[in-house]
Amino acid sequence: MADVPAHTLAAALTWLAPALLPLVMALLLLRPLQRLRAMLPLAALPALAVALFAAPGAVDLPWLFLGARFGLDDTSRIFLLFTAALWLAGGLHAAGYLHDDPRRRAFWLFWLAAMAGNLGLVLALDAASFYVFFALMSFASYGLVVHARTPEALLAGRVYLALVVIGELALFAAIALAWQAAGSLRFDAIAAALAGSPLRDAVVALTLVGFGIKVGALPLHVWLPLAHPVAPTPASAVLSGAMIKAGLLGWLRLLPLGAVALPSWGEALIALGLTAAFAAALVGATQRQAKAALAYSSISQMGFVTVAVGVALAVPAAVAAATLYAFHHAFAKAALFLGVSLAGAASPRARALWMLGVALPALALAGAPLTSGYAAKAVLKAALPADFAGLAAALTLAAAGTTLVMLRVVWLLRQDAKGGAHAAHAPNMAMWAGWGLLVLLSLLGWPAVGRIADLGPTRADAWLGATWPLLLGAALAALAAAWRRHTAGGREFTVPPGDLLVPLLALARGRPPPAPAAAAHAGHGPEEGVQAVVPSWPALGRAEAALSARGGLALAAIGVALALLLMAMAG
Repeated sequence: MADVPAHTLAAALTWLAPALLPLVMALLLLRPLQRLRAMLPLAALPALAVALFAAPGAVDLPWLFLGARFGLDDTSRIFLLFTAALWLAGGLHAAGYLHDDPRRRAFWLFWLAAMAGNLGLVLALDAASFYVFFALMSFASYGLVVHARTPEALLAGRVYLALVVIGELALFAAIALAWQAAGSLRFDAIAAALAGSPLRDAVVALTLVGFGIKVGALPLHVWLPLAHPVAPTPASAVLSGAMIKAGLLGWLRLLPLGAVALPSWGEALIALGLTAAFAAALVGATQRQAKAALAYSSISQMGFVTVAVGVALAVPAAVAAATLYAFHHAFAKAALFLGVSLAGAASPRARALWMLGVALPALALAGAPLTSGYAAKAVLKAALPADFAGLAAALTLAAAGTTLVMLRVVWLLRQDAKGGAHAAHAPNMAMWAGWGLLVLLSLLGWPAVGRIADLGPTRADAWLGATWPLLLGAALAALAAAWRRHTAGGREFTVPPGDLLVPLLALARGRPPPAPAAAAHAGHGPEEGVQAVVPSWPALGRAEAALSARGGLALAAIGVALALLLMAMAG
């Protein structure tokens, strides 16, 4: 091919290296290079360096896909910053968590592939590139969900995979229609062209569905509470902290935000977001396993983000608010997920440190003053127009539901610590290091993207407005605990993980849902056995059985070869 200027090659390597390096590092899974495997958790470092130090810019690669464009703008810098930090912290934790796991090579393969997709889509500025990396992340994540190979993990993986396929089909159709409308796949051209296109509503609907599955938007959320309890804890952290935010970024990129006002679509998103914020918190408060409760908390928190995107369809300022909320939620939620695997801390000092490190991000998610959660919600409310006062009040009230589910999570984790539910993964230094990094980022990371002044109320009367939702949530938790103790069957009451999916599948099979039954989930404690209603697919079962480390390494070798070929073509 024609010679490429040196500055173009340097720019291409700058923007592609964060995504290509994890694929190249998959070579360390080969036996001759096994002594270098300690470097695997560091695969996200180049992406973190780009987020921190690279100047904004972009490069066009007309030979790649259908004319690729990669680069960094204000939105992608924030997403790349928290995404890379989460993969780095999660990788450190995974190194200790899986040190004696016989399937750790397969885990690292899917981990690196999912990371490559996640980092690549953040830097993609055209729809085709975004779609390719989004698909890589989505399908590689299936290997993380089914890692334990238990029946529960395989069944959760089937639900996840079915929804991923539906989402990919919707996105492909949306991108094809957007290309027809704009004559280009660059996001900036698509947004402008869709404003007056007759295909606009079709693209919006398909985009909302395709990315809504990853976001966990209501009613497309059912895979989250099934996948989190069975996935390894580091995988749960990046699934909830980083990968569901990829769906949000897809919304921000492909929807015509700021180009045209779409009040009907915005109102629908606001309604769905508020419903998710309240309903998922209440369902999460009934769970009997910490990771399932955290999954419902993510659905609830993504309800806030869905509201922000709905508002952004009318008020472009809400785009920045949604981005900052994603930054806050990423660190706080991932810290809580990694904290689950540290419930087996042995010494009293370690247990006290662990409880403090769990309580702080929980307070941030509840929106307590002086936390990133308060700041993120303050920015979101400030972006609302004056006639959205009722919505601002609803968002404030929703913090009571978040407090309720956070108290439930803390209580479940304390029960796990007392019962030794996580003894199979005794905490070690690598696990503490990854978790500690996320707790610190949750506490201290906000000034990197937001204003310090937003961290707390500026008036004395505002402190009451900031604290009453937390007090209401605590009161609701106390009432719920009393009801459980004094009501027949109260202790056993729970909404099955997967909620809407359970009766639908039972109806399809012509029999009622089975009674809950305890089932072990990859060393993460008991959970409800309702996933048995998911049908068994023999062909997929054979494919799952083929997910061995050797077969995975062959796939990794193909991926590395493609990555090297792309780099060679750039030269």
